Amino acid sequence: MRKSQDRLLKDQNNILSDAFIEVCRNGRTNTLIRKRKMPLEDLIYSMINRRGLTLKLELRNYMKITHPGVEISKPGYLKQRMKLNPEAFKYLYQSHNKNFYQDPEVEPYTYNGFLVLAADGSNINIPTTAETVEKYGSASVRGGKPCAQIGLGCIYDVLNRFILDSSINQVKFDEMRIAQEQLAGIRDTIGNRYPYMIIMDRGYPSTPAFLKFIDDGIYFVARLKSSDYKAEQNSMKSSDEDVEINLTKARRWNYIGKKEEAIMMSRESFSLRLVKVSLNDGKSEILATNLPRDMFPEQCFAAVYHMRWGIETAYEILKDRLKIENFTGIKPILIEQDINSTIYVSNLAEDIICDIEEDDKEHLKNDYKHTMQLNRNLSIGLLKSDLIYILMETNAERKKDLLQTLYNEIRVNAVPIRPDRHYHRTKGQLASNFSNTHKRSF
Repeated sequence: MRKSQDRLLKDQNNILSDAFIEVCRNGRTNTLIRKRKMPLEDLIYSMINRRGLTLKLELRNYMKITHPGVEISKPGYLKQRMKLNPEAFKYLYQSHNKNFYQDPEVEPYTYNGFLVLAADGSNINIPTTAETVEKYGSASVRGGKPCAQIGLGCIYDVLNRFILDSSINQVKFDEMRIAQEQLAGIRDTIGNRYPYMIIMDRGYPSTPAFLKFIDDGIYFVARLKSSDYKAEQNSMKSSDEDVEINLTKARRWNYIGKKEEAIMMSRESFSLRLVKVSLNDGKSEILATNLPRDMFPEQCFAAVYHMRWGIETAYEILKDRLKIENFTGIKPILIEQDINSTIYVSNLAEDIICDIEEDDKEHLKNDYKHTMQLNRNLSIGLLKSDLIYILMETNAERKKDLLQTLYNEIRVNAVPIRPDRHYHRTKGQLASNFSNTHKRSF
């Protein structure tokens, strides 16, 4: 197995470490020191285990399990929350990821020896107040009612199903710039054992970014719009060829006086591999890449680019299954805490699911009519239901027994994988408020 149990226990020890406490304090040495009704440890656990109920019920249910007979008020709880650095949960999920990728006994899933990462952004609906609109911006049309949103940018490992990095931004943000900043520190998480490629949709292509990736030895696959390098696309004589991109005055013009000017002026042209991929509907797309042709022939690019869909599924799980948009407060610091804590829970759930699927892969593949996978929705619900009891158990053997019981219960809930199943997309709201196909698991 990939030892997700050990990583969960390391996370719990990490929460008690001095390094984690310093991140929580965010440089304020006199913060989160006193032992109150809800010290730092309980503050973290209560947020990991939140279920989207009213805050009063959340506190009542948490204290009833962890500290029977003790009550805490909403103002007291929120006062403690206002002292907590939202980056603490980012530190926690990145530490969890490091324990996976940098464990010499663990073999991450790769494609042709490469980790497959995807970059994408998504809008997160947040409570609309004057403060949130001012900080994050509004997604409403001109003259419309303000609607506060956050732009969440993530780097996601589509094969191992971890969110490696996330960034909370204004609703309208430069996705490529954020992705470049995140990739600059990605080796701190994944280590140097494996090369990686980054897959991007058509909103990402940027000549300065491509030049920087090439100079830094970062492999990429990016879908081009029909207007990107239009002359070069039209001049293609085959479906896979290296083209010379001339950095003309017109292509440099928009970068004069900006930080990208230096790299745009560093050469007269550069070589870019363009691959034409045929789609099922008869149309085609052009992908720009610098992957070596001997390792990645033309025929593999449809499958490679299709892997990018994993990050769309990850956003769906965050929003639909983990209810990331159900916040416990309206202050920006509380919103950012909820977002980062939900990402940690998502990574933890996916780690456990992947671990069990790896251990049972022969059973899931051969013992049913269809190849099976674990029911993610139910797995998340079971984790949310039992995690607090596991975290609060002080006896090591009993804790392992509770973990194994959780794993065994997740293991028996499998659903079939039906490839190439497509449904006609019907616009408009046809279902009721309580759809039979999207029941909540917690």
